[in-house]
Amino acid sequence: MNPRLLLPFLLAAPLAAQQTRPERTDNRETSSYADVVGLLDSLARAGAPMRTGILGYSPEGKAIPYVVLARPMVDDPGAAVRSGKPILYIQGNIHSGEVEGKEALQMIVRDLAVGPLQPLLDSVIVLAVPIYNIDGNEKPGPGSQNRPGQNGPAVVGPSTNGQGFNLNRDYVKLEAPETRASLALIGAWDPDFFIDLHTTDGSYHGYALTYATGLNPNSGPANDYVRDRFLPTIRERMRRRHHEETFWYGNFRNQEPDSLAQGWETYDARPRFGTNSFGLRGKLAILSEGYSNNPFGQRITATYDFLHEILSLAAEQRGQVKGAVAAAEEWHPDSVIVRSTFAPPVLQDVIAEVTRPDSDGSSGFSRRQRTGVYRTIRMPTWLWFTSARTEAMPAAYLVPAAHADLVDLLRRQGVVVQRLNQEWQGTVEAFPVDSVSAVPFVFEGHRAVTVQGRWGVRAGQAAVGWFYVSTSQRQGAFAAYLLEPASEDGFVAWNFLDRDLRRGTEYPVLRVRTPIAAPMTLVP
Repeated sequence: MNPRLLLPFLLAAPLAAQQTRPERTDNRETSSYADVVGLLDSLARAGAPMRTGILGYSPEGKAIPYVVLARPMVDDPGAAVRSGKPILYIQGNIHSGEVEGKEALQMIVRDLAVGPLQPLLDSVIVLAVPIYNIDGNEKPGPGSQNRPGQNGPAVVGPSTNGQGFNLNRDYVKLEAPETRASLALIGAWDPDFFIDLHTTDGSYHGYALTYATGLNPNSGPANDYVRDRFLPTIRERMRRRHHEETFWYGNFRNQEPDSLAQGWETYDARPRFGTNSFGLRGKLAILSEGYSNNPFGQRITATYDFLHEILSLAAEQRGQVKGAVAAAEEWHPDSVIVRSTFAPPVLQDVIAEVTRPDSDGSSGFSRRQRTGVYRTIRMPTWLWFTSARTEAMPAAYLVPAAHADLVDLLRRQGVVVQRLNQEWQGTVEAFPVDSVSAVPFVFEGHRAVTVQGRWGVRAGQAAVGWFYVSTSQRQGAFAAYLLEPASEDGFVAWNFLDRDLRRGTEYPVLRVRTPIAAPMTLVP
C-alpha cells in the first residue's frame, strides 16, 4: 500500500488513546500533568504536524509544555510572521481549579493536528499552552475547598502557583517564572491574539460562557476591533451554530429576584490581569469564562465551541485581524489614562437564573439555591471603564541608572529602552510628591501604594547611563501607564519605588515633552 495512503490510518488509529482524561472518565476527572504530556507525546509519536517545546519551568521545577500548530509547519517565529497568517496564543489552567480550558485546549490541539479542524491551519497559526499552572494542578484537593460552588469535577487544584501567587495578577510585577517565560515566548512569536481560558465563580445566569476583551480604558485599534466587531460576531455564531448563549463577563450587583434589575457589571480595568495587559499592549485579547454552575462536560463543550469559532473567524477575517494589529502598532495617543472608573451603563437584556436565599447573602458572588427558572431582564450593564485621571503623554521618560530593575521589567514587557551615552541637559517635567499612602493589607506580597502630586516644568539633566523610554513606539502607551507615578497599577503601586517616595521629594523618573537628540545605545 502506498505509504501516503496509509498515513491517515496511522494518524487516526491512536485517537482512542489520545483522549483527554474527562473523555475517558465520562467527565468525572480532570487531567493531570502526566495526562497532558502523555496526550501531546502521543500526537507527536503519531507524526502529527505540530512542534512541541518547553515554555519554561514552574517554581517547583516542572517543564511547562507548549505546542506550535501550522500548515505548512513553520520553523521559527520569523517564518510565522512572514506567513501573514494570524497567530493565536491560547493558554489554559492559569488558575488550576478552573479546568475546562485545559481540557478544551487539549481537544483543540488534537483536532487541529489530526482531526476535523486541520483545514483551519491553512489560515492560522496556533501557540497552545494547555497546562500553564502546573504546580497548582498537581496539588489536587476537594473541589468544595479549592473551587466552592463549581459543578465538578470533585477533585481540582487550587488557584495559586507553587509560590502561592495568583498568576492572573502578575502581568505588571512579573514575579512568577511562568509569567516571565510566557512573555518571552510571546515576545519571540509576536502573536496577534492572547486568549486566556477561565471559569466563573460568581452569579447565577443563563449563559454557557461569558467573555471579555481588554478592559483598560486606554483602548487602541486592536482592542476596539475585538470588542466592537470580533466578539459580537462570535456571540451570534455561538447562538446560531451551537445553540449556546454567551454574554460579556460580569456579575449581578444583587441576586435577589426583585433586585436583579439593579444591573450587571464587569470586573476590573487594571493590566495586572492578562487580557487587560495585552489589550493595552495592542493585541486582540480575549478572556473566556466557562460557567461554573454548568456541569463539567458542558463547560468543556462550550469552551471548545468558543475556541473553534475564534479560530474560524480569525481565519476568515485574517486581513481585518492583521490590519487592526498594524493600526495598534501605529497608535500613539496624546494622553494616557492612569486611573479608571466605570463608564456610564448601557441598558441591555441579561438572562438571569432566579435563585433563593442561602446562608451566603445576595451579592454578585454569593452562593445561593438554584431554581432552574430563567428570566430575561432589561437592566443597566457596566461593561467598560473611563478616565478618573488622565496625564498628557510625554515624548519620553528618563529613568535614573539606579533603577535598572524598572528597565528590566520594561524590557520583559517588550518595551524598547535606550541608554544615554553622554550627559544631557534641558527642560524636563518633574513630579513633586504631595503625599504617599499604602493600603493596610497585603495582596500578592505587596501593599499597594498611591501617590498624589502634579507634573511641573523645570530645568533638569540626565547623566550618562540614564535610560530613555520613548513613547512613540509600539508599547508607548503601556510604558507610560507603568511609569506614571499616579497610575493605579504601575510600578509605584507595586512597591518598586518605595525607597524614593517621600512627601516633599520628587519622583525619580522625569519626563520630556520633546525627543532628546543625544547619543544612545539600545538596551538589549
